[in-house]
Amino acid sequence: MKARFQNTFRAPAGVLTIAAVLATLARPAVAEVIPGPCGSDPHVACAVYDPTETYRIAYRPGEATVLIFEKGEKIDGGGMGDGKAWSAGPAGNGFFFKPKAAQAATNLILLTNRRRYVLKLVPVTRREQAVWSLTFDYPDTRAKESAAAAVRSAEARALLAQTVSAPGTGNFNYDMHGDTTLAPTALWDDGRFTYFEFRTSRDLPQIYRVFADGKEALVNPDDVRGPVLVVHDTAPGFNLRVGDAVLGIRNNAYRPDGQLNPTGTTIPDTVRLVKQKEASGE
Repeated sequence: MKARFQNTFRAPAGVLTIAAVLATLARPAVAEVIPGPCGSDPHVACAVYDPTETYRIAYRPGEATVLIFEKGEKIDGGGMGDGKAWSAGPAGNGFFFKPKAAQAATNLILLTNRRRYVLKLVPVTRREQAVWSLTFDYPDTRAKESAAAAVRSAEARALLAQTVSAPGTGNFNYDMHGDTTLAPTALWDDGRFTYFEFRTSRDLPQIYRVFADGKEALVNPDDVRGPVLVVHDTAPGFNLRVGDAVLGIRNNAYRPDGQLNPTGTTIPDTVRLVKQKEASGE
């Protein structure tokens, strides 16, 4: 009679121990994002926003911290693990908090009108500085702004093509002097309307029409087409102003009758030539 053997294999104890260690190492580690300094001051930190991350903020008793969200973002609600150990509250597009106890480590969850923030507040170690200010950068917002800028650029190109589609219908003969940081990225007229293109994030200047006697009057653009401000008029010149900064613009082809001046000069029987510098080849 043959003996029956169970088909059972038992690995040595050492093998099981190694397998258990490998399984433990394979598990994802729980980690927080540690914001880095925006510049040379480690107290002023920046971080890229990610809704799946927890942000670690080091605090020191007696020192306050502020979180800076994007413009227009406001706190709707939130919660703190140990609220009694902290004083906290929103202000505009920010949120301030300050520990009231020496041992106040806790978590902080904030809900805004746009996002959710998960933060872990920990006391500083010997080798780090407390975070006094944390500003978030938002890839989603930058992507939307980039897409919007592309649309505005396409609208500007279409408008430019429309206004200069026929020969002699576009005048680009303008001179500028003064603070050129206010200069539009493009400027032209079609004999009736003047087009100021501003493909920039800077504050838009106020536009003043300059009359022949040198007096000026504020002009309100009649419509805005993408990055182009359209003034339903032409003029001998315009002044652009932001605060004390002024940029003067002269229309070299201006005609009071609204007709374009292809000669590019206000002096009869003369033609204005624009010479372009040739590449040096160096």
